[in-house]
Formats: sequence, C-alpha cells, structure tokens
Amino acid sequence: MMDLDPRPIAGSVSVHNFQPEHEKPSRWSFMKVLREHSDLKEYYPDVNPFVECYKVRPNTYALFSPSIMPGCGDVWSYLVIGPERALLIDTAFGLGNIRKLAEHLAPDREILCFNTHRHVDHIGGNFCFDAVYINEYDAELLKRQMAPGYMAGFLLDEQGKPKSSDFDPKNLVPFRPYEVKGVPSGFIFDLGVMDTGEPYRVEVNLISGHTAGESGIYDRVTGCFFMGDATSALLDEGESHPELCTIRSLHDCIVKIIEAHGDKISGVFPGHGTFDLHPVTLSYLAETAQSILDHPDWHDREIDWFGRKLFTRNIYQFGSDLKYTMDTVG
Repeated sequence: MMDLDPRPIAGSVSVHNFQPEHEKPSRWSFMKVLREHSDLKEYYPDVNPFVECYKVRPNTYALFSPSIMPGCGDVWSYLVIGPERALLIDTAFGLGNIRKLAEHLAPDREILCFNTHRHVDHIGGNFCFDAVYINEYDAELLKRQMAPGYMAGFLLDEQGKPKSSDFDPKNLVPFRPYEVKGVPSGFIFDLGVMDTGEPYRVEVNLISGHTAGESGIYDRVTGCFFMGDATSALLDEGESHPELCTIRSLHDCIVKIIEAHGDKISGVFPGHGTFDLHPVTLSYLAETAQSILDHPDWHDREIDWFGRKLFTRNIYQFGSDLKYTMDTVG
C-alpha cells in the first residue's frame, strides 16, 4: 500500500503545511466538499482568521484548524453551546485566539474548556483560558507540559521559524499558566437550564488507549459524541498509567460507551478527519480492537509514526486505522 501525497483543498484559512500527513482518500473527498462547497461553513477572519466554523447542530460547531506541525493532521475542535455556558472541546495548535472565536459564537455565555487528551495538537490554545478540564489520568502530564517553549518545540525551529508551515509565529497564543482541573470519567458539565426546565448536561467518558486519560464528551441533549483521538494505543515516555494505554483498555471503554449510550448517539465526531459518523462506527472500532486482541500479528501495515514503528489494522468504514505496538495490545 503506497503513501499518498496530499492534494490541495482551497479553504478559507490561508495557512499551508509543507510537510503534511499522507492523504487518506476517504477523508479527502469529505473535506474537499465541506471546505470548498458546504453552506455549513462560517468564517470570521476579524475574530480568528485561522479557524473555519461549521454549524453541525443548531447549537454545535465543528471548528477546523489546519495542521502547522510536521507530519500531523488537521484538527477538529468542537463547541457545544448551552443556555448559560458553552463547552469548547480541544484547542488545536494555538494559532489565533480560539477563546475569542468561541465567545463570538456563544455570546453572553461562560466558555468552559475541556481537552480530550494532552497531545500537542489538541492543547495549543489552552493558554487563552484560566482553567482547563481534562480526565484525571492525563492531568499530571498536562501540568508538566505547561511550560514556556513546550509548544514551540513542536512547531518552531531553533531560529524561531515554523518548521513546516508558513504561519507567522506572532499569531501563536503566548504562554500563560492556567489551572489544570482533572476530572473522572462520568463527570458532568452543566451548561444551564433549557426552556423545558431541564438541565443541559454533557458527560465525560473515558476512552483510554491513545493516552491514559483520552476521553470523549457525550452530549445528552443532541446525542453527539465527541471522541478525540481514539484510534491508537500508544505508550508515551513518562506515562503514569501504562496499564490504560492498551488496545484492551480502548476496547473495553468503547464497549461501555456503546452499552451506556449506543441507542441515543446521533453522530460521532473525531478529532481528525470526517465527522458526524454513524454511531455504528463505534462498534466497528470495538470489533477492530477485538481482532487485534485475538491476532495481534495479523496487522495490515507497519508504519513509521513520528519515529516509532507501529502496526495498523484498518477500521471498517471509518476512514482510518487502529495503531498499536505489541507491548500495547494488553
């Protein structure tokens, strides 16, 4: 199987990555139609010229941030707007002020921020906030990563110039310490009281594997499930909970989510690629994880992923694959 050079897509954001990830054909067609032709798109260059907004539900936005990191994919953040508060799910690379954009889309609401996990392409805009929520298993490492120069180490070279893109470093959100609030699986964000008198609640659900604390957000009102990066089992250096960074853990978490919410989920929204996927894709993910547990040596490919040799197994109709190493099968 060959790796494909990406074909250009003409979106509103004029930032280009000269070392992007390889093209995934099933994603490319979706992204081309969405970014070039969809009437879902809203673009507010006076507020944040580096993010495209897509209204996927009457109160929910998908926020597109182009990749500015070598070999990394474009990122989706999501904004769920409740009657009194709004929840921003992930903050991408920190190019432009994503909080100002959230405040523009959700006026007169308090903006809360939650990270699905601690990886660099999902936390860059955290510096816009006084406090950021994350699952308790990722909280300690996120605190360690909150240091001047941490983001720059991934995005800029020794001369302070972008490693792989043409953005102006002046547009990166400057470092500012923030409070890291670790929360358990099952934690509830209350976004206010609806006209019906019922509370608008969204729920944290652990999907450990990609990191120990990788978590999704389930919106109890719309049925949307925002899953972050739940398509790998990785064991990073310094990980405090290696027992959670396994295919077994990922499989068991997905099964619990299906059992708890499966018949109520209206769409699945990953952190990369296509979104509003049919809920059955969670079952496809669990089935792929089980097949790896049954036969870890039956992989589809061996790949080099940021210097690590990983094995992959394709996920049926997902547009992606499940990545693992033999020591993360579990």
